[in-house]
Amino acid sequence: MIFKEDRCMKKVIKYSFLVIVIAIVSVLLALVINEKINQKVHLTEYTYIDSRIPASFDDSKILFLSDLHQAPFAEDIISYAKDILPDFFVITGDMAQLPDTKIDETLKIVKALNEMKIPVYAVSGNHERQGGEYDRIIDELWAADVYMLENSSIEIEKNGGKITLVGIKDPRHNEVTEYKEKVIKENIAYELSKYPDNFSILLNHRSDIYPVVKDTGADLILSGHLHGGIIRLPFVGGLIGKNGENSRLPAYEYGVIKEGESATMIVSGGCDKNPKKKRYFNPPELLLITLKRK
Repeated sequence: MIFKEDRCMKKVIKYSFLVIVIAIVSVLLALVINEKINQKVHLTEYTYIDSRIPASFDDSKILFLSDLHQAPFAEDIISYAKDILPDFFVITGDMAQLPDTKIDETLKIVKALNEMKIPVYAVSGNHERQGGEYDRIIDELWAADVYMLENSSIEIEKNGGKITLVGIKDPRHNEVTEYKEKVIKENIAYELSKYPDNFSILLNHRSDIYPVVKDTGADLILSGHLHGGIIRLPFVGGLIGKNGENSRLPAYEYGVIKEGESATMIVSGGCDKNPKKKRYFNPPELLLITLKRK
């Protein structure tokens, strides 16, 4: 009987050791794969369907970039643009990576887009607003033929049909006060009032202010800021947000968001490569949005 128990115990130890080894190897393999997929930009595709989209914009393509943070991905993004040749290209902020305020990678992309005659529209993010070089950055972007939608709008025409792009200037501080919420809503409402009959797209850096902007009248909202939660797990989503109430398991961090009859928001997981904020199971991405008339 003693010998039998010893044999059983040895089996338990053997299988336990095997399970531990398999678990360690699996984790190491996952980390190696994760590191590999983080070396290139992945294309994530969405189709947005709406009866308000003009017939002339049916099947129009939008390439959407957010939170590049000076990552060395210009060539990847340019390659996608050459293959897709979108109707236009949008950027929802955080081109710089503080404390540095350079936006060289973004300017490389913009130069190539200009050569392809692809219009570029953008708004600022907190890394442009908080670095003390906001005016210089905006001037550089305007000089590079980027149409900056800082609390402004533009009507885009295609074969007789028209849509509106509206953008809001990043509120700069992480905590958006009640007063700033009021100002943001008023700015959006004012810009949309110029083109009341148009299908409209709102460019807004911070996805976590969706409750503020969701009922302002825009049809579609494009946002970034939360980097997809940095670490993403199946059935859980993103784990890490920004400081404050939304710092763990953040809301509005990724993908398609819609609450009731409010506007649909598509949130980019970002396109950065920051060793101090390493992405796990959340590769850098560029979004392709196809507009479809219902």
